Amino acid sequence: MLIKNHDNEQKIHMSKAVLRESWISIKSNKMRSFLTTLGIIIGVCAVVIMVAAGQTVQNMINDSLAGMGSNLLMIRPEFVTTSGVKSGGQTVVKTDDADVIRKLKYIKAVSPMVNGADQVVYGNENYTASVVASTPDYLQTGNWEIERGEPLTERDVKAATSYVLIGKTIEQELFHSGESALGKTIRVRNIPFVVKGILKAKGQGMGGIDRDETIIMPITTYRRRIRGSYIPNRVNYIMAQVDDEKHIEKAKNYIVNALRESRRLKPGADNDFRVDDMTEVQETMRSVGTYLSILLASIASISLIVGSIGIMNMMLVSVTERTREIGIRKAIGAKNIYILSQFLLEAILISFIGSMIGMILGIALSQIAGVLFEQNVPISLLTVMISFSVAIVVGIASGIFPAIKATKLDPIEALRYQ
Repeated sequence: MLIKNHDNEQKIHMSKAVLRESWISIKSNKMRSFLTTLGIIIGVCAVVIMVAAGQTVQNMINDSLAGMGSNLLMIRPEFVTTSGVKSGGQTVVKTDDADVIRKLKYIKAVSPMVNGADQVVYGNENYTASVVASTPDYLQTGNWEIERGEPLTERDVKAATSYVLIGKTIEQELFHSGESALGKTIRVRNIPFVVKGILKAKGQGMGGIDRDETIIMPITTYRRRIRGSYIPNRVNYIMAQVDDEKHIEKAKNYIVNALRESRRLKPGADNDFRVDDMTEVQETMRSVGTYLSILLASIASISLIVGSIGIMNMMLVSVTERTREIGIRKAIGAKNIYILSQFLLEAILISFIGSMIGMILGIALSQIAGVLFEQNVPISLLTVMISFSVAIVVGIASGIFPAIKATKLDPIEALRYQ
């Protein structure tokens, strides 16, 4: 037991000695050590920034998709084809199609959509808003909530009333601070509308689009008073919400069969409409965000390779400069493991210092960028793990070859080195 304790004490003492000598060696060549760590600092800083950028984009995609609603199918016009070639004539989607879809199994909500951009005026203030015309179900399919006031009703659609729901941005831009927009009359294309409700804020979507600059009105009102259509009941597209994600494929088939029947399409004829699964689109967009994060981090990692080469070069120079010192140590009985540990630990220390500085610098710069671009840049545990992993892996990878070279030096030849 005493012998075992003595061996342990010797190992601890040797480890402390190796660590102290490695630190002294780094301090004695401050400029060279700084230039060596600079490559790792830049590399880790770049990786941290790119990882943060990738996560920010991923969060923006997730937030935007969350605002779209879930379990959605989009029915929209399709180009007419002749013998497999597009003829250039596009079909239409109507509110009649929405009525057909609404009766189908698994369908929870259906909203035919017409939209555009129009000038909105209140008093001396004006703003260009995104005007969406639909049915009451649009609050559900579009994942909207009412913060204040009341939603549109089926009666509003049937009577083509002059009620609208407005987003938070519209309220802030048109009305003075503290002034309620509820019950006030705004003008869209110089036509008066009464604000019936204020929509709960959604924030920015992908591409920096402000989802709160939206005005929702009955689809009949839009068609009769804002923009007519040369085709009765024509809509841009129809959103259908399925009751459960596992029923999406079945609901899609039901919609295709029902619309083919209502449109009297012959067997074998191509569909003159499209049914897009928005769940698949959402998953694709999330995958794009993930791949983008990996790509950015991979590109930034190239600078880490450059940094590790710099550490290896410095350690090789250090081995050459300390050849005589290595010879003396070997001559008085120093073991190869001791010499190997010293040079390897020195490389790891340099890499560790550079990684920590790079991590702190990368986090600081990413947060500054977040403030400048008004984005929430996350600080994740992944960043810290990357920094520590880089410190160990790069340190070992760049130090192992010089350390092995030092252990293979012949003591007699080393002592003769001038």
